[in-house]
Formats: sequence, structure tokens, C-alpha cells
Amino acid sequence: MLLAVARVAFGIFFLGSAILKMAAMDYMTGMLADAEFRTPLPFVLVAMIAQIAGGGALIVGRMVVPAAFGLIAYVAVVNYYLHPFWVLGGEEAAMQFQLFTKNLGIMAGLLAIAGTSGGKHDGISNA
Repeated sequence: MLLAVARVAFGIFFLGSAILKMAAMDYMTGMLADAEFRTPLPFVLVAMIAQIAGGGALIVGRMVVPAAFGLIAYVAVVNYYLHPFWVLGGEEAAMQFQLFTKNLGIMAGLLAIAGTSGGKHDGISNA
């Protein structure tokens, strides 16, 4: 039961993030442009698709393991490109480090969901 609650909570988190991206496309593309992405719009669209597909899969309990690993990969890419605390200094480095480590926690939670899913633990099939 608790695993299902965690899975749905993560799914809602990622779906909510996708909805926020849709509502703020200009802001998101500007943020990626500031991070030196030459053509940011395709990256924002891919992020939204990943968050919708992965989050939706977690919510409905289908393809949970691939969805969790896909979202882990997505968050790892976000961490590397958007939260590079190691090249910054001062308050900006501290803020980016906090966001980076928060994302590590998200990845750890997704890894736990992937590792304990499979139909036998939460009554949900991954087929």
C-alpha cells in the first residue's frame, strides 16, 4: 500500500512539473537558453513528454520499472546541465547544490520504487 502511495505521489510530482512547463513555455525556453542550449524548445518538449509518460505510468501502475529508470535518466540529465554547482561560487553554488541534492533524493526514491516494483510487492503489474 505504501509503495503504491509513493508511486502515485511521484507520478503526480512529474505530471505537475509537465503542466507547469506547458503553462510557462517562454520561461522554460528562456531558462534553457540561459544555460546555453542553442535550440531550447525541443528540449522542453522532450522533458514534458518524459514527465507525462513517466508520471502517468507511475500513477496507473503500468511499466513502472522502465518509467522509473526513464525518469531517473531525465533527472540525472537535468542535474548535470541545469544545476552545475561545481562550476559556480558563493550563494549561487549553494542554491544549485541544494537543488542538485534534492534531485538525488528524487532519483533515490525512483530507484526504490523500481527496485521494489514488479507486481508482487504492491499488487500492480508492470506489464
